[in-house]
Amino acid sequence: MKKYLKRQLVSRLPYGSSRESLDTNHGYAKEQVVNSELTKRQTVVQGRVQRLEHLAQASRVRLTDLQEQAQHLQEQAYAYEQQWRDLSLQVIAFEATGQTEERDYFPVKVRQLATDWEVRQRKAKLEKNVARRQAILNTCEGYCQELRHVLRRQEDLAAQAREVYELDHAKDQIMTLLKVALANLGMWVRDQYFGESYQHCSWQRLFPFFKLGGRITTTESEVQLEFCAFNNRTLSRDVEEVCRNVNTRGATLPDGRRLVMAVGERLHAHALNGPLARTG
Repeated sequence: MKKYLKRQLVSRLPYGSSRESLDTNHGYAKEQVVNSELTKRQTVVQGRVQRLEHLAQASRVRLTDLQEQAQHLQEQAYAYEQQWRDLSLQVIAFEATGQTEERDYFPVKVRQLATDWEVRQRKAKLEKNVARRQAILNTCEGYCQELRHVLRRQEDLAAQAREVYELDHAKDQIMTLLKVALANLGMWVRDQYFGESYQHCSWQRLFPFFKLGGRITTTESEVQLEFCAFNNRTLSRDVEEVCRNVNTRGATLPDGRRLVMAVGERLHAHALNGPLARTG
């Protein structure tokens, strides 16, 4: 989850110095990775494109088959109409001469009626064919219109694509541990050497004391810290109390030397009068 959140954070960074300065400013090692969310959307859109193209092509194939069928029906209808005309001339000839009772009349009349029925059947099929072709044509146009929208969506996704990096947050974890250790050290100093009014205070209230400038003098047995005084009387009184507590209770450094603290005069601004230790 942490990697995912960092990945999303980097994906929203603008191009330029902020993105390129990740390694320089924060020590992160970054590796370009696939944007899983964008890839998922592009896969869905690509599948939809292929589906619509398949449906549109199937409609075109069906439309072509119906057009060929209509052409075949028209040819059949034309042939039956020609045959019906020839038979009608023979029937008219028999009826004009009053030979309707002759044996040869009835077979010609039957064939004329059968041919007329075939013509009507072909024309009915042609009407159905026209209706089906129009319906399939409308469906194909709908597929093509939707395909155009999906293709535009695909182009928009391609335009929105951004490089995504996965950060190696091992250094970040180390920095977190160091910050926690520094915070614990500050809380321990607060509990050991600060007055009662500071026993439940937060890091923000202690921060001015740790940022306070001064001088360091070292000997073989002692490390002497001389702080410059605060402009604020209350803070000056509090730092003097801290110095008294440290000197009275005897603070010993890891190398065995004794820590001695004192408050001097307020120093003027100078490059050497910066904080004893910078806090991040």
